[in-house]
This record gives sequence, structure tokens and C-alpha cells, in this order.
Amino acid sequence: MTDLAPLDGHAWPPASPPGSMSRDAHVLAGINRILQEALRASTEEELGRLCLEVAEDLTGAAFSFFGERRTSHDRLDHIAISERGWRSYTGDDPDFSQRQLPNGMKIHGIFGQVILQDRSLIVNDPTSHPSRVGLPDGHPALHNFLGVPLRRDGETFAMFALGNHPTGFTERERAIAEELAPAIVQALLRKRAEVASRASQRRLLTLIGGIPQLVWTATRDGQWTWASPQWVAMTGLSVEESLGHGWLVAVHPDDREAARRFWAEASDRGDLAMEGRLRQGQIGRYRWFKTRATPVHDDHGAIVEWFGTSTDIDDLRRLRERQETLVAELQHRVRNILTIVRSIFTRTVESGGPIDEISDHFRGRLDSLARTQVVATQTRSGRVDLENLIRDELLGVGAIEDERLSIGGPDVALAADTAESVGLAIHELTTNALKYGALRHAGGRLSITWKIEPKSDCKCELIVKWDETGVPAMPVPPVRQGFGTELIREALPYGLGARTSLEFRGGGVLCVMSLPLPGDDAGLSNRSAEG
Repeated sequence: MTDLAPLDGHAWPPASPPGSMSRDAHVLAGINRILQEALRASTEEELGRLCLEVAEDLTGAAFSFFGERRTSHDRLDHIAISERGWRSYTGDDPDFSQRQLPNGMKIHGIFGQVILQDRSLIVNDPTSHPSRVGLPDGHPALHNFLGVPLRRDGETFAMFALGNHPTGFTERERAIAEELAPAIVQALLRKRAEVASRASQRRLLTLIGGIPQLVWTATRDGQWTWASPQWVAMTGLSVEESLGHGWLVAVHPDDREAARRFWAEASDRGDLAMEGRLRQGQIGRYRWFKTRATPVHDDHGAIVEWFGTSTDIDDLRRLRERQETLVAELQHRVRNILTIVRSIFTRTVESGGPIDEISDHFRGRLDSLARTQVVATQTRSGRVDLENLIRDELLGVGAIEDERLSIGGPDVALAADTAESVGLAIHELTTNALKYGALRHAGGRLSITWKIEPKSDCKCELIVKWDETGVPAMPVPPVRQGFGTELIREALPYGLGARTSLEFRGGGVLCVMSLPLPGDDAGLSNRSAEG
């Protein structure tokens, strides 16, 4: 055996052959070195070189290699070649000059017997061995050989081989190598598990980093042990600030008690799910998040950790609230429309007359109401532009703006319920003008104007003026009050708080409707109906 290399700063055995106890001590030191260095080695190959170095030092071998049998193709792949082995190579294979481990080697020759026969093998005269197959180009001359199988679960899956002891390998070197074998296997498997764990952790962190949720882990009582970068970016709290119960700082004060209560009950419930608000660090605004946590159990079913995610549902929640409001508004409007239709039908029938005339009146009023609804549903605000409302009503009877008809006023967007009543009033005035007034006679003139006058308390008043002139015959005021007259004189004041006047004067009808507008509506006077 040759001198052993220094180990941990201490000289290895003296030049004289060590006794049995000294040998055991050095083997034990070598095993400890393998297991300790395995923790520091960053790769399998680095670990393999360390194992080979220890084996060479303890046995006096000149070089060595470490290989594994790949069951997928039943060939040998190198895990490592010792530094002395790389240095001993004399060939010109570029792979060897770049230290590329040879893989896919056929399992045969002397080293193959170690794997195939599943036993250690000493060959001190390789040239005469029956299994000799020769050496690769550049491989150092092989004077003797010691191969040791490495077993996992009772089966040989790898081997390491030592070459060229100065005086030939003996049973002593075989015993040393076989004592090292279990430590080499343990170190290799530990390193593989560690590498796999690191790879798995990298994949997990990469996956977590790519999802939109805030991710975290916590102990059984809700003390955080880790927080993802998304949490830090969202809340502005660092990981250190969020650990323990530091995460509660980001929770809305009104939701903190619920969060504590959920954690108190989490172990009994086996899961955690709640909605709460988290503070957006950069702008200080709170957003709604849905938080879920899943327990991680040990082999005995006990909860050892919680893995949680918090998903931003702020937009969804606001949309849901808006949807609920819209449904309520829709239900209200449907009930309102049905009430209006029933009232129109009742008043139209009560007005009397031939059935065809009643039918025409009812259809015309429904059409007017439908036109208003169509315009209202075409805008996100649900508002109706007054000018379009008037023009659509006149266009329905073929009246267009010309020298006999003028329409003008500022932009006004009416709420849908206001537009329904005003639209019906315009319909009634139009129908009357078409039958008896300015739209029937060639010399008749019709002017429809409106304006907005400011009032006190930041309120305004919309004043709509319907003014007919040039009607040759003096109209006779209706003997009885019909639907239109009742609508303008009674329904508008009652329903909308309007002030109205309706005169059947000589030359045509004059109608003035003054409607109060809320302050918000006044602000819409210069906008389009889309709002």
C-alpha cells in the first residue's frame, strides 16, 4: 500500500504498514469523509471523484473509475473518473481532453465480471485473464485490477474499480474497498435525493412565480413561514415582515378578526377558505381576495403545514355587485313598464270610440313606449337623449324638420323613467297635431324648443315648449279629457313633479312642460346620451 494522502489536515498512516486497528480507524475516517463531503459536493460527479480519491488513498491504487449500469439499455455509464485517472490518460480523444465521461459502455471484459457476477474481483495479471478484451486508446496500461459491486436493495446497480496497485491487490485492499462500498452507495443516493429535491424546489418556485395568485405557507396556527414574490409585490411587505403573524398588517382591519377565527377553526375543518381585503401597498387601496389553504399531512395524518393561495377577486366581486344592482333595477323597470302598459290600455279603452280607433291609439302609445325603451337599452347609462326622443316620435309619423317644423335645444340626457313619460306626452301632442293641428294643415307651423334653467340648491329645470301656429280653424278644446290631456296635466306633475300648461288656443296648441332635474342630470346636459 502506498502512503495515504493527508486527511482533514492530519497525516495519514505512517510509511510503515498500519496494523489492524490503525487500518480500521483510517477506513472509518474515510467513510466519515465520504459522508461529510457528500453534503458539500454539488454534483454526483464531484461526489464520485471524492469517493474514488478516498478509495485510492486507502488502497494505494494508481487510478479508478465509478460507473452505473443503466437498465434501460444495459450498458455502463460513468459517474466519475478520478483525478489520477484523468491525468493518466495519454490518448488524443477530444472527449477525454475535455473530461467528458464515457457512457454507454458495453458490460464485458474484466470490469463486466464484477457486475455480471455480482461480486468483488481481484485480477493481478490482466493480460492472461480469460475475460480480457483490451483497453481503449490512451488508457493507462493495466497491471492489476480490483472491482467492487455497489448494491441497492440487494441488487448490483453500480461498481467502482481500482487499478495498478504497486505490488498487486490483496484481500486486505478488497476488504477496505468493500467496507467503503455501503458508504459510497449511501452518499450517492443522498446526493441524488438532494439534487432531485433542489430540482423539484426550483420547478415549484418557477411554477409559483408564474401564477397570478399570492402564495404562502404557514404553521398550524397561521404563522407564516414563507411568502411568494407576488405577495411582496402586491402588499409591499417583505417576506421577513410577513412571517409569523406579520401578514395581518396587509389585511383590512375589519377582516382581521375573521382571518384569526378561520385559523382557529382550520385544524378542525381541515381546510380554509375566506374572502377578505388586502391592502395594495403602492396605492394604499384595498382589494378583495379569496384565500384558500390546504393542509400538508405527515405519514400519520397530522397537519404539519398549510399551503395557501390568495386570488384577486376584486373585479369579479364588483362585477357581481353591479350585476345584482342591474337585476334589481331590471325587475323594478319591468314592474314599472307593466304598470304603464296597463294604465295606457285602461285609459285608452275608457276614452271610448270605435274599436279600430282604440286599437290604433293603443298601438301608437305602445310603439312610443317601445322606442324609448330601445334607446334606453342601447346606452350603458340607460339614459335617453331628449332631441333623439322627439325626432324619433315625429319621424314615426313622417314629420321631418323643414321650414314648417323646427326643433332645437341643448343636449339633455333623461333618465329612462322620465323619458318614458316625456316620450308619451310628445306622442300625444304629435298625434293631436297630425289629426287636428300644425302637422295636418299646410300653413301650420310647429316649434319644439327646450332649455335648462338653474334653480336653487344646485338643481335645474328642464323647460320643453311645444308651440303650434298657423292652424286655420280655431281649435275647440276637447269636451272631455282624453289620455294625452290627462297625461300632461296630471300624470307628469304627479309622477315627475313637473309643472305643465296645455292650451288649445287659436292657431294651434301651446304646451309647456317644466321638469325638475337633479343636479347630476344637469351635469349631463352637455354630454351625449351615451354618458
